[in-house]
Amino acid sequence: MRVLHVIPSAAPVDGGPNLAVRALARGLAARGVDVTVATTNAAGGDTLDVPLDVAVIDDGVAYRYFPRSVPGAWKFSWPLTRWLWSNAATYDVVHVHALFSYATIPACRAAAHAPVPYVLRPLGTLSEWSLGHRRWKKRPYYALLERSHLEAASAIHATSDAEASDVARLGFGARARVIPLGVDVDRRPRTRDALQQRPLRLLFLSRLHPKKNVPLLLRAMAATVDTTRLVELTIAGDGAREYREELERLAGRLGLDGRVRFVGHVEGDVKRTLLDEADCFALPSAHENFGLAVAEALGAGLPVIVTPGVALSSRVASAGAGLVIAPDARALAGAIAWAADNPGALIEMGERAWRLARRELSWERSCAMLSELYDELAAPRRRAGGRA
Repeated sequence: MRVLHVIPSAAPVDGGPNLAVRALARGLAARGVDVTVATTNAAGGDTLDVPLDVAVIDDGVAYRYFPRSVPGAWKFSWPLTRWLWSNAATYDVVHVHALFSYATIPACRAAAHAPVPYVLRPLGTLSEWSLGHRRWKKRPYYALLERSHLEAASAIHATSDAEASDVARLGFGARARVIPLGVDVDRRPRTRDALQQRPLRLLFLSRLHPKKNVPLLLRAMAATVDTTRLVELTIAGDGAREYREELERLAGRLGLDGRVRFVGHVEGDVKRTLLDEADCFALPSAHENFGLAVAEALGAGLPVIVTPGVALSSRVASAGAGLVIAPDARALAGAIAWAADNPGALIEMGERAWRLARRELSWERSCAMLSELYDELAAPRRRAGGRA
């Protein structure tokens, strides 16, 4: 089985979708699937220092990076387009990650022309919140381009029941396949203490974007002055420089200097250390089609504070692995204050969080479900004498 994944960027700095593709590709390769990831060398506003248009092998996966033809968030790339049209037919299945980005157009159309069955993962872009954000350009773009890509897809990869509902609302529910993402849960998280002699360490770990509601989190922090112990917030993640500076100025105006620190993008050992040292995780997003950062926190044994817009919130609530609160500053401040005043209960929630991640959110389970889907989609072409 040869599978081609296409994503606009595979750089970790560009957020959870890229980390998920790397984890899925690694897990599929471990199951014997021949995996190639075609992408650009974009990394936020910069570029990755990688060889271009050659196979770069990493954890058994062949990555092919192509340069952007012009700078910008759309990640337009003629070299990627030419390669896709020349090579899509040599794969059994194409898996396209993202909508509203250039790479989706040649990936879907090259696969349809081959013809090769393709799976389309919308990355949460079909929710009412996402389609309403910058509606003036998204709605025409959807009508002119993305709707036809959804219509031609053999399957639409939703990572949660909530995302599947978004797909169904647009008329494509029959093609939606719910395959959750995963998290590494190989090691048991360290034992946290319940002592109140130090501040509560609250962690936000995600891309800095308006839908993450970071201003709401900062205002809630400013309201938690009457707790029995101090609360300190670490904000890990990067985004547009102007937006980050805006958030830093807001923290200053709210008098949070010394209580809030911005540490930028983190990965590897630095990220693991932040997760290990935190007492509680907060992500008050307006919308998350899955919430990979929440899954990582659960896998690290961290209780989480999330809003109903985070797709994993229903699992968090049913497992007793954290608090699900309304997306307003008063409710969020109350949840943070409760966490500061109840360290023993936090530890119990953290244990349930780790058990939830281990039981329901493993990459092995995700990759097994994807492998079954690929086999199903490739079977008709194999019977017709196509490549296998």
